[in-house]
Amino acid sequence: MEFLSDKLAQCREEIDIIDRELMKLFEERMNVVLDVARYKKENNMEIFHKDRENQVIEKNLSRVKNKELLPYAEEMLHALMDISKEYQQYKIEMRENFIK
Repeated sequence: MEFLSDKLAQCREEIDIIDRELMKLFEERMNVVLDVARYKKENNMEIFHKDRENQVIEKNLSRVKNKELLPYAEEMLHALMDISKEYQQYKIEMRENFIK
């Protein structure tokens, strides 16, 4: 029983490490999303570009090695794209300190 407990603790520790890296990458991505929002605002562009979103999703799905995970990866990518669009919209509507 102790072995299972140790194994579970080890797995949870690995997940914590991965989660820390994911949050770091998420923040980096959202900083770039902010740059994209600035560009779109300065150039009077729409936030949502269906073709670009589809390209990003398809490109990233092609990188998934474990094909069993494809539907979950697709769901995650759609959520990430929705969050990115929402953040862009929020920043554009705020306008304060937006365009440097």
